[in-house]
Amino acid sequence: MQSKFGRMRLARSLVVVSFAVLGLAGLLGGCQRKEAEAPELPVQTVSGFLEIAGVLDRRGEQGAVFEVSPETGDLVAYVFDPKGPLGQRLLSQCVRDMPCLVEGVRARPLDSQAPATKVLTELGFSVSPSAWLGMIDAGPARVESALEAPEPRVKTRFGEVVVQESDFAVLVNGQTFLPAQEEPVSIVRNAPVGAEDLLLLQSGSGTACPALFQVLAVSAEGVQVSPKFGSCSDRVYAVVEEKPNQTPKLSIRMLGFAGPFEPEEEQRKAAQKLVEFVYQQGALTQDGKPVPSQ
Repeated sequence: MQSKFGRMRLARSLVVVSFAVLGLAGLLGGCQRKEAEAPELPVQTVSGFLEIAGVLDRRGEQGAVFEVSPETGDLVAYVFDPKGPLGQRLLSQCVRDMPCLVEGVRARPLDSQAPATKVLTELGFSVSPSAWLGMIDAGPARVESALEAPEPRVKTRFGEVVVQESDFAVLVNGQTFLPAQEEPVSIVRNAPVGAEDLLLLQSGSGTACPALFQVLAVSAEGVQVSPKFGSCSDRVYAVVEEKPNQTPKLSIRMLGFAGPFEPEEEQRKAAQKLVEFVYQQGALTQDGKPVPSQ
């Protein structure tokens, strides 16, 4: 079943949780004194992915949750201490580079002119917010999936991809490229990546292995289909990475997975691990090694 976050459009819902060095001792305390003068904002829920930035050292570090406001589209930062009880709880319930939903967030605006707020802007975060808020408290947090709503039919730049309802075969412009499947298949991500349109196909069901994936690449040169891959977890985030002077790629990140008959401790440990696959120019890899055909 798709989570609430999984049904949201990524452009409107991405959040970044980052950690970086707070370079000057005592500045945050000054900022917190400023924030006490500001009114507390209404309790809200924050959704997004967790990112680690900066270097930890003896001077201490500072965390921030960056959210794209669905109302205004502005980027807002929620600041917290990763070594405090709140930060420790977030780290124990979320996984780096994966979407995380945090409920019951309480925060106050920070003074944009305070020295500590100015220091926050120099810590090397991956994004620059429009406003900084001091997080006071938060409720439960959990990892969420951030795939698009399942679709049986998608139009790409190079034609239409259809998953047949009768047998779950996958057709591109009327030609079959994946034969009939025993388990349901759906398109859960459609992203232009360079000269290709990459479609992420999800299959699988049940508790033993909820999900496996394939990448269908459609381009002017033709169609390519990757081997099946995955940890069996259905908590997945697929993001296009484009960096200067590098070939763009699709990173498919997911939690580790231990089946329902494994000990609870093994299930818990697996769910705290990140498994990442990369599709780039026709090659699917994990940890830099090709993923073999099954």
